[in-house]
Amino acid sequence: MEELLVGDELIDFAKTVTSKEEFEFFLQCLIKDYLDNRNKWENSDLRNYLEGLSGYVIDMEGYYRDIEEKVDVNVISWRIAAEMLIAASVYE
Repeated sequence: MEELLVGDELIDFAKTVTSKEEFEFFLQCLIKDYLDNRNKWENSDLRNYLEGLSGYVIDMEGYYRDIEEKVDVNVISWRIAAEMLIAASVYE
């Protein structure tokens, strides 16, 4: 079994997710990160997490523009889904 990623390694991995299988692994890692590092998450309860997700989705065009990456936010890839979920843990 592959070792689960947490913290910065998980953030880096989210940027590379390209398949359903990798997204499944990402979700397993995200759960472990939450269980191990909940105190480091800005949005550690469900309401705040969903509000963070909503805020990120609203602002994601600006995020990709700021990092000078051309991303069509109307076409969601496994990578974008992973980045959305990881961002929701801290986005206000």
